Amino acid sequence: MTELNYSLNKGILMVQGRVIEFPYPVVQSLEFQGLILVRLDPALGVTFNRNIFALDANGEIKWQITESPHGTEADKPYTSISITEKSQLIVGNWNGVDYVVSLNDGSIIPQSFNK
Repeated sequence: MTELNYSLNKGILMVQGRVIEFPYPVVQSLEFQGLILVRLDPALGVTFNRNIFALDANGEIKWQITESPHGTEADKPYTSISITEKSQLIVGNWNGVDYVVSLNDGSIIPQSFNK
């Protein structure tokens, strides 16, 4: 597996020494199965619900997460990303729904409701 050379500093992601441009600051990153997963922090008052991206070792975007179909609010960004003991990528949503994410394409499957 290719070693991932990246860093996150003050909302700016660098991969292989190159700044990766996003519309909003990166607030969380983690490495999983050869991908760099990042969560963006949209500006207040802006609806940007597909705020998780997966990048390869070269910093190329592989996918952007699917928007959550749950909840009545228009603004429902993802608020967390984590890996389970079963090696599943889990994302938490503003509405209290956790999803398992496909590493192939960023599609989501509901896992649990936490509110």
